Amino acid sequence: MTYFIRARTHYHYAQLLFQEILKGKRELSLSLFRDIFLQGLKAIYAITEVNAPSSPPTLEDILKKILPTLSSEEKEKILQLKELLFSKKDVKFSKEEWLSKIEEFLDLVRECLQPIL
Repeated sequence: MTYFIRARTHYHYAQLLFQEILKGKRELSLSLFRDIFLQGLKAIYAITEVNAPSSPPTLEDILKKILPTLSSEEKEKILQLKELLFSKKDVKFSKEEWLSKIEEFLDLVRECLQPIL
């Protein structure tokens, strides 16, 4: 049952960060978008990994664990966003485009967690 709590906590934290951006309480930054992305992935990871890990999982560990549980469309969206957020290339998007991509990602996470939310 604790994995439900971990999953909801990570999801709600990602939602909180996103809401703070929308309300202007936080400044837009790539690191903040990365944090929201990681919290969303950790929420999905928490329901696929029942026991809490002894050390914080890396992004690659999380992806290895969750990607097999997702549909091909969900995998594609997550991998595309990962590439945008963590690539070495200088990605230029407008504020609205970034917010749209993050909101779409959070919707995907919510769909994955729907049974426990």
